[in-house]
Amino acid sequence: MLEYHHTPAEAFRDPRGAQRVDSDTVFRLASMSKLFPVLAFLRLSGVSFEDPITKYVPELRKLDHEARAQTPVWTVDWESVTVGALASHLGGIAADMTTDLAEFADLSAYGLPPRNDSRLLHCSGLLGTSECDRKVFFDRFGERAPVELPFSPNTVYSNIGFALIGFAVEEVTGRSFSDVLVNDIWGPLGMTRSFPTKPEDSLGYIPRDDRWWNATLGFESPAGAYYSTINDLHRFGDAILQNRLLTGTQTRKWLKPVTETSSAGLLVGQPWEIFRTQNVTADGRLVELYTKGGDFKTYHSLLALIPDYDLVATILIAGEDSGGLDVLLLFSQLVQTLLPAVEQAGKSETQLAYAGTYADTASNSTVSLTLDDAPGLNVSSWVVRGVDMRTTIAGLDLPPINTPPQNPPAQFRAYPTTVVSDKQTSWRAIPGAPAEEVAALEAQFAWAMPSCYTWAGTDRLTYMLQSQDHFVFT
Repeated sequence: MLEYHHTPAEAFRDPRGAQRVDSDTVFRLASMSKLFPVLAFLRLSGVSFEDPITKYVPELRKLDHEARAQTPVWTVDWESVTVGALASHLGGIAADMTTDLAEFADLSAYGLPPRNDSRLLHCSGLLGTSECDRKVFFDRFGERAPVELPFSPNTVYSNIGFALIGFAVEEVTGRSFSDVLVNDIWGPLGMTRSFPTKPEDSLGYIPRDDRWWNATLGFESPAGAYYSTINDLHRFGDAILQNRLLTGTQTRKWLKPVTETSSAGLLVGQPWEIFRTQNVTADGRLVELYTKGGDFKTYHSLLALIPDYDLVATILIAGEDSGGLDVLLLFSQLVQTLLPAVEQAGKSETQLAYAGTYADTASNSTVSLTLDDAPGLNVSSWVVRGVDMRTTIAGLDLPPINTPPQNPPAQFRAYPTTVVSDKQTSWRAIPGAPAEEVAALEAQFAWAMPSCYTWAGTDRLTYMLQSQDHFVFT
């Protein structure tokens, strides 16, 4: 739909890298990489997110012997940590291993103990050090205390969890994770400029004198080491929304929140970071933005899927003065600018495809659907066999009762569902209330949007096993 690229002045570009930025320029993805081990695991047969990670990585059971004490404060209950918990940051395990500051300097001047050479990992992969391998992880990670219990109410971000999911994929497939990634995911999608390790310098944007372009993460690579481009990531995002990587059911299950964070506007999936906004459309409805961001010192990234609109957005930036907040602000501005226009275009299509009056003269039945600024379509008239449903529907209860005609008539809105076929689409009519009544009701509650209860009220009214809120367009 749109692209924007900026090539910094020569003084800010490293001569090793690309001298012109476009859709095929390679950037580091940082933690956006976490999408790939989760997806790779989802594509396997005979596995489940409910399986304990020890089913695939049994060596974890031995890590307790490295702990300071054999108590829950110092040891991880690995048998309770599932693959799904790791994918959604609910494992409660330590965040990192290869970023230990002692590998780079003695920080006793800051009040920390003098550096003890026998306690060092002697690896990292950052700032010219050698990378840590799988053996180092199993030899030393048991020294790291848990942060929370598995499935704690407190979601705690962890890079280590995605390295473990990568180990699980390797165990099931008998192949290296990089091989699975390149040949089973990137290759079929034509993502030819995506790389598990640093590509040729000339392919990527490198800030002047940058020290992070060529850094390696060793065993933690599935958590944040990969490289890609705007074009390749658009192919990837589109493939997710079009169910080309998973079945439709698997995709819908994947694009779901799993847990919450300390922010009311941010939920966590596997490993989606899901922003919920209700201030970008005229009707004020909730729109969920499925994102995965990444920050690696000078490199910052964001992939966003907006399923409501079938949209993919990608932001890749790099530079000494850039930051993760810059990416989020750019994305917020994009959402606030783009979605209202897309929403209006969608309403225009809906007006042509669905709005109007539908009549069956043989049964004296009519339904009129009109478009306005609210979500879905307004059911402005609804007459079935000569009976005005909007004035009599209150009597359809258990037991059925005779009631005087409702005045003003009940309000209904029709909303599309995900149930479609080649020739038919299924909609549902949901009752509503005047805005002033909704506001008065909601003012009495301690939580937000208490009147939005349609999820529990749909498909409740049936007659001879036919739902009375079911509208089918052919």
